[in-house]
Amino acid sequence: MLGCQSTQPVVEALREPVARHESFFKGVNFTAERPAPYDSDESLETLRKLPAFGINAVALVPYAGARLGSPELRFPLGMEKDEGIRRISQAAHEAGLRVILKPQVWYRGGYPGEQDLQTDEQLDAFFRRYGELVAHYAELAEETHADLFCVGVEFAKLTRHEERWRELIRLARRHYSGPLTYAANFGEEFESVGFWDELDYVGLDNYYPLPDDLSTAASAQRIETVYRRFGKPVIFTEVGFSSYEGTHRQPWEDEPGGAYSAEAQAEGYEAIFRGFHDKPWLQGMFWWKVGTNGMSQQGRNGAHAPWGKPAMDVLKNWYLKL
Repeated sequence: MLGCQSTQPVVEALREPVARHESFFKGVNFTAERPAPYDSDESLETLRKLPAFGINAVALVPYAGARLGSPELRFPLGMEKDEGIRRISQAAHEAGLRVILKPQVWYRGGYPGEQDLQTDEQLDAFFRRYGELVAHYAELAEETHADLFCVGVEFAKLTRHEERWRELIRLARRHYSGPLTYAANFGEEFESVGFWDELDYVGLDNYYPLPDDLSTAASAQRIETVYRRFGKPVIFTEVGFSSYEGTHRQPWEDEPGGAYSAEAQAEGYEAIFRGFHDKPWLQGMFWWKVGTNGMSQQGRNGAHAPWGKPAMDVLKNWYLKL
């Protein structure tokens, strides 16, 4: 756990970034879901419905393909081609939405936090290729006037190579003139990242489990401890719950099993909003996730998508009054 500092210097440190960036990011991760890639008419139709829910920002998520144990990356993939990013970004801005470009790596059979390369040769190869990905999407972020760029997502076992990430952040700034963040996994990674000082926002994929009374007090204390150390505003680059009973115990699990419960998902949303909406260090949240295929996500879909479920009403109620 990171050490605590006095609150007064932190308040002073927060003022300038908050003043520089206009308002609270009331966001969702807007992901390309079959059969609707980013450049499809269906994607644009779904996007244009979002402002009615109080949403003022979307995170676009172009994936790279990879496998655990290998430094190789394949990008861009078919659902999130560069032209699709250009088209959906323009449409988002025309609809009054801010855009965060947040490239992620899709590891077959795992997730980025499980990637752990041991040899210098492997690490050199990975960071060289990942640097190409960062440069590519940072240039695209600049071209499309993205409002925020995320340099990485949940590389829990690789972020300990701090100087390599500082180099990646400097590389991103050479290609993109806007603010930067990194999306850390909740828990050990988020609480031990050492390069937050290089970024404009502290980014958290907030899947801290909640107790049965849905109190956010314990997770808020852990998040605030990191904030106090670095004095940078926090964004929930991801936050969400599946639609199963007991989802608050393992909110990161897309399909943990058990009984379907859209009400449990909605209760999780309500708990997060009630617990964090008035935290002065929180500058936004991006719920995981609304897909481009829109209405096809409705029904008894137990995964994280809130579209057509009570959770979307909770989101709308809070976003319209924040």
